[in-house]
Amino acid sequence: MNWLKSTLATVAGTQEPIYGPTAIQSVAEQTKTAPYSELKKDDMKWKAMQSTCVETQTFYITSDQGDQAMVQVIYSNVA
Repeated sequence: MNWLKSTLATVAGTQEPIYGPTAIQSVAEQTKTAPYSELKKDDMKWKAMQSTCVETQTFYITSDQGDQAMVQVIYSNVA
């Protein structure tokens, strides 16, 4: 049955989701090697694919006083 889903996704122009442990990335695991990075202009660019898709960008902000905030922007495109 997976071949049917894959074929349908190819014909419809939609990608199958990625499954398994690499599909979900823990922020805790990512911050072990790089606890933060500076936001650059290229970080703000959308992929803007020509097919139906949803893109999400999440930013974690820490102020000089130690306050923290999370900003999540979601872009949805229906082709």
